[in-house]
Amino acid sequence: MTAPRTRPVPAQDAGAGAQPGAGRTAGFDPGPAWMRVLPPVATFLIMMWGITGASYWRDEAATLGAVQRSFADLLRMLGNIDAVHGAYYILIWAFVRVGGTGELVTRLPSAVAMAGAAAAVAALGRRLVSPRAGLASGLVFAVLPPVSMYGQDARPYAIVVMLAAVASYLLVRAMAAERGHRAPWLAGYAACLAVLGIVDIFGLLLIAAHAVTVALRCLRTEDSRSARSLALGWLAAATAGTILTSPVLALGYVQKGTLSWLLLPGLEEVRGLTGLIGPGPMAAAVALVVAAGIVVSAVAGRERLRADWPGSLPALCLPWLILPPAILLIGSLITPLYTLRYVLLCIPAIALLAGAGLAAIGWIAGTAALAVITLLGGSAQLAERAPNGHADNVRRADRIVAEHMRPGDAVLEFKEENFAAAYPFGIRDLNNIAQARTPIQSATLIGTFLPDPVVRQRLAHVSRVWVVEYGHRVRLPILNGLHFRLVRAWQTSDIWLFLYAQSNGD
Repeated sequence: MTAPRTRPVPAQDAGAGAQPGAGRTAGFDPGPAWMRVLPPVATFLIMMWGITGASYWRDEAATLGAVQRSFADLLRMLGNIDAVHGAYYILIWAFVRVGGTGELVTRLPSAVAMAGAAAAVAALGRRLVSPRAGLASGLVFAVLPPVSMYGQDARPYAIVVMLAAVASYLLVRAMAAERGHRAPWLAGYAACLAVLGIVDIFGLLLIAAHAVTVALRCLRTEDSRSARSLALGWLAAATAGTILTSPVLALGYVQKGTLSWLLLPGLEEVRGLTGLIGPGPMAAAVALVVAAGIVVSAVAGRERLRADWPGSLPALCLPWLILPPAILLIGSLITPLYTLRYVLLCIPAIALLAGAGLAAIGWIAGTAALAVITLLGGSAQLAERAPNGHADNVRRADRIVAEHMRPGDAVLEFKEENFAAAYPFGIRDLNNIAQARTPIQSATLIGTFLPDPVVRQRLAHVSRVWVVEYGHRVRLPILNGLHFRLVRAWQTSDIWLFLYAQSNGD
């Protein structure tokens, strides 16, 4: 952020009319190499810091449950459930075959993806505003707590964030290119959208945001032929990307029952969108930086305002930031679709706006403001790397079972999750007395379960049973009348373990 301020040639502004030579690299100054390298390197180092500290949580346990089976069994499972995550499961399946099922190996793809996202964010900032804005945007992205949270998560969300940023970069390059030179950028854009949709179908919400961005560009383009060519080219690319994703979309629709856990969002969820930035004070600081940058630029005059805040920046970032959550929240009025994880692809837009604000207020004030933003997110960063950092401390629960289990112990596990798949210490060695078929036998994530009367008959012949619950339930109805007494209870994060023994036993 200390390098001299430079700007792309005006023709690079995606909100301006097409000019001769627009989009050619000869007219673009990307800044020194270190400014391009620092954001992804810093992001990767932050992702690697404490990457094994937090226990797997319940969704990561689902990942482990999917990938610890043969490839044929994995494909069978995807025919029944979680096809929308199939590409990600196949990726992690390959990783665990090489490096095992430890947190470092399974979370490493997410860490790399967030570093790639930082590189794309910085590239967007350079193209749209200046090299310094690109550097600032990439560094803001690196220090946001949600980036660390999902960059240290064995789930596909970091890859979605990266693909959304890369697709946006390719779109910006396509819009800036001359009419006869757009095809390669649009082809790459279509391919990126296809991969994005295959990894996570909700990633295709980005298309709605990009439709607005392209429409705004076309409205501001004086050459009607160029505008029509851009609109038709983008539409063809977006359609091609969607068509390539259609098999996953079809399977996702068939398996839509996997979203039954979602609830109708309320005002709390709307307010919770600040979680895309981090804790409340950090979100406020980011908003203040953007506002300060606009004010400083406006006071300096119209030319400075247009240089610091070119029309292409809000044309890209505001639809990207607003439309995906708005679509899911409105769609949830018909059927619940929204959770914050599904709109993480909006984080790069926040980083771009914040980076432009930091660059606009000058390198000294910008550096200080970035330091403040980083410090305000520090407590969240530390908390995410604690053993309970991902909410469910499955690792500790599994070790408790390993320390206190005895031969012949049975288990009644929370039926919506398969905690036993996460770690090899204890739970998976218990006799799962309620299970009819294992996850592999049933080609599901959690297996199938016996009727309660059958389970009660089986319980009558065991001396001790563990109950693994998500949330505190003192006694399960299925144990009523079976003369079990509670021996001990443990709580680890939001997981409860109850050990029951027959009253005539020990």
